[in-house]
Amino acid sequence: MKRLLRVLGWTLGVLVVAWLGTCAYLSASHPRVEFTAAELARPAVPLPKGFLWGTATSSHQFEGGNTNDWTRFEAQPGAIERGETSAVSADHWNRMAEDVALMKAIHANAYRFSIEWSRLEPQEGTWNEEAFSRYGDLVRQLREAGITPAVTLLHFTLPLWMADRGGVCAPDFPNRFARFATEAGRRFGADVQLWITLNEPNVQMYLGYVLGDWPPQKKSPAEAVRAFVGLLRGHAAAAKALRAACPGARIGVANNVMLLEPRSRLMLSDWLGAAFVDQFWNWAFADAVRDGRARLRLPGATLDEPVDGLPGSVDFFGLNYYFRYFVRMAPWTPETFVLTPGPGLRSELGGTSPVGDSPPEALFLLMRKAWTGYHLPIYITEGGIADDKGTTRGPLIRGQVEAIRRARAEGIPVEGYFHWTLVDNFEWEKGYRPRFGLYRLDRETLARTPAGGADVFAALAPPR
Repeated sequence: MKRLLRVLGWTLGVLVVAWLGTCAYLSASHPRVEFTAAELARPAVPLPKGFLWGTATSSHQFEGGNTNDWTRFEAQPGAIERGETSAVSADHWNRMAEDVALMKAIHANAYRFSIEWSRLEPQEGTWNEEAFSRYGDLVRQLREAGITPAVTLLHFTLPLWMADRGGVCAPDFPNRFARFATEAGRRFGADVQLWITLNEPNVQMYLGYVLGDWPPQKKSPAEAVRAFVGLLRGHAAAAKALRAACPGARIGVANNVMLLEPRSRLMLSDWLGAAFVDQFWNWAFADAVRDGRARLRLPGATLDEPVDGLPGSVDFFGLNYYFRYFVRMAPWTPETFVLTPGPGLRSELGGTSPVGDSPPEALFLLMRKAWTGYHLPIYITEGGIADDKGTTRGPLIRGQVEAIRRARAEGIPVEGYFHWTLVDNFEWEKGYRPRFGLYRLDRETLARTPAGGADVFAALAPPR
């Protein structure tokens, strides 16, 4: 009996040492990075000449007057907080010249915006010449103002006719999307060299098909897998179409990426949980584009198949950064993985789940991961914070610029930053409550006035 107890004791000791050793190794391999208060408080120094320093918007959230699958969703009782809709939003469709002037006033030299597929092709195969002309005018105004346009083809919303065919899960979605890309490239390619095929495909797949909170409100692992591969095929087809229509175009995807760290660095289960969520959320789509193979694992559905046309389809890595979360593995809970925010700047986005913090160190680590994994130039295609009081946006911008400077000093080719967003707008299911804009929107008059942080943004603009 004593011998058995000794063996058990030795075995337990070895396991404990192995456990602690593994955690120590992982901690050493993933060191935390901290920016000092002095680094974050240093006087504003403009970014290097040629760096793209801009703002980002999306058509549905900013323009007003759209008719697509989201406008239909908004008509459902309770779909949007306070019953609000995007019907007017910031009325950018009728105020483009005014908004270009706002960009100039804060020294922006780039502007990322989406062109609304449902406006441009309201019925299948029918092009809206007036809408193409309006977007063409916007591109010309930007060029005349010295502002580089970056065009997103799909920022979540679909024409009703495409949604009714099955949306991104429809077998013909890649071909229909490629036709749209061809038309956009043919019409705008002479003045637009920077293109983003998809915005946050992981968000569209997860909220639309795993949780079922967004259109098309499916809650099916099998449908989520079909959406994932449909978006990959759509990207590949659109990238090929753009390259044919406008040679020399630079193409990418705007990936929603969060820093996900173990809640306890002494719990191996938390390391495993953080690694699983990190791969699923942050890198599965980008890995598929790099490798030409779609891999996704969900409870009840698994995907592992090749997708033609993916390798070489992107020229840069688009990184949308908002949050960091700490992950705790909790298999006894319905969520399995419990995500909690840290102590950094907190967005006022709100909702039923905790909103992650936004430390600049997290952006730095994500840029390093993206560069290590894909060796592509990086654009921060979105970065921002919901800030009603106007007190956190300035520090956030300063911190993110410090992260960019540090990444560039390491040799990571970060070539641009697009702040979300230019003017307060319609924040999807949360309506108009979250204020992300560098300009504050008066919902009654639609007047725009500088918000907290606009002066910091202007001071950091690269010299012209």
